[in-house]
Amino acid sequence: MIQLQSKHLMGVLNITPNSFSDGGQYNQKESCFSKINDLLSQQVSYLDCGAESTAPFNEACTLKDECQRFEEILFPALIKLSKGYEHQVFFDSGTLSIDTYRPETFHFVASFIRSKWPTLKLIWNDVSGILDSETLSILNSFSHCDYVYCHNLAPTRNKVQNHKEYSYNGPDLEDSFIDHLYDYFNQGLDFFNKEGLTPRVVFDPCFGFSKTMMQNKVLLSHLTSLIGRFPVEVRWLIGVSRKSFLQDAVKGYRRGAQDWSVVESLHCGLLSLWFQKLREYTLIFRVHEPHVFHGALQASSFFSMKEEELRPPKEI
Repeated sequence: MIQLQSKHLMGVLNITPNSFSDGGQYNQKESCFSKINDLLSQQVSYLDCGAESTAPFNEACTLKDECQRFEEILFPALIKLSKGYEHQVFFDSGTLSIDTYRPETFHFVASFIRSKWPTLKLIWNDVSGILDSETLSILNSFSHCDYVYCHNLAPTRNKVQNHKEYSYNGPDLEDSFIDHLYDYFNQGLDFFNKEGLTPRVVFDPCFGFSKTMMQNKVLLSHLTSLIGRFPVEVRWLIGVSRKSFLQDAVKGYRRGAQDWSVVESLHCGLLSLWFQKLREYTLIFRVHEPHVFHGALQASSFFSMKEEELRPPKEI
């Protein structure tokens, strides 16, 4: 049977004016509060909040603007939410994921959260893929914080916004690209092992970052084999929700740019497959719509019988 305790739901909260899927919808205190309330009502245990869109067609915001969005939008919404009893379990045992590639931003947000809710867990969702002294400094400063190590080939943090310019350009073979991803994460695993940080790290193949459209589709096809090459103790964050390559796959069936229903149907099918193929692994699924996760989990449970338990149909 699928190990339900190893499959976790991460809800997306963009407090940005320009995110591709919901920019401007939750960048006010009240709309942010309503979105968090809605996500937690749908049993989200991880809340992933970002204040800057890293879509390549957007300009990077300043450090000051990013911190100001957290301070003026997220902080008041969390304070208001924490005064009630309905979602107190989140502040006692949930996880706030801070989505930023800037160590300064993470330190600013994490310091505030620690001062208000010491038991609320933290995770730094760092899409930069940069392993440097700043990374180690943050993890040493916040000893109870986990870290998401992403596949991103941008050479420095200030070039993360241009990640599309730094995609893998090795041999044009599916196996070569998957081998590249394996080597990338295996080197990361060596780094974290030497620092004694491996139990605090989550790997993210980072769909959409430093990848061509075709490479994203190759990763979709071979995700289970990639993860299967690592020990089951390694945790993974998987986020394909509303990505452009999913939109491209069903573009003939959408009724407009804001029609996400058919995209989310495809997303649900992928999650159901991964639930089945990666039963033993600890997976965190980053989604815009939590019902997609719950639907996929329910669908995959219908097919959890062992092969030897299946019976051939009776002859008529």
